[in-house]
Amino acid sequence: MRTEKLDLEHLPLQSELIRSVCSAFMVESDVVAAVLLGSLAAGKGDRVSDADILIFTKNNFHKSANKCFSVFEHDKGIFYLLDGFHSGNAYFKKYIFNDLTSTEVHCLDLSEPFSISKPFKVLFDKTGIIEQRVTSEPAPKHEDSPAYTNGDKGLTWELFNCIKWMSRGNHELAKNHLKKLVDKLEPTALKKER
Repeated sequence: MRTEKLDLEHLPLQSELIRSVCSAFMVESDVVAAVLLGSLAAGKGDRVSDADILIFTKNNFHKSANKCFSVFEHDKGIFYLLDGFHSGNAYFKKYIFNDLTSTEVHCLDLSEPFSISKPFKVLFDKTGIIEQRVTSEPAPKHEDSPAYTNGDKGLTWELFNCIKWMSRGNHELAKNHLKKLVDKLEPTALKKER
């Protein structure tokens, strides 16, 4: 089984979240692999970076992963939780915890056509499927993220992202995303008056 060293000793809270997700999911026979994406995988993470984790499953396990999520959630102070389906083959949960750490756990069935862009770190790969999913396409950027993708239910997550960006001094990114949100929230009649 393939795994990679994470080098997250300076971020013990995120390191523990990643360990906890792996521990909850890896034991399941229908869980095939997991990768860490984003700033933590790139070695650029900070105290407010979220742990973006992609878990590959088979036999539609993504639809019945509640037991694994419950194991992961046990004894954690959850401030906010967003969940839903990206598609019929992909389910997610996004968490903000009371200590202001956060994580996204995306469970994808192997039938979901999804490519992995660098940077990423292999958390575990039981059958060697990660290599065939890697693309040379660049990873999506925060600047290109659409707004209001989960409606009112997802507003807390989007506003939390804006707070994180501002805490790093990236006010332009936060303001641009807030403008996208306003465009989605503002009634059509008011847009015409502007």
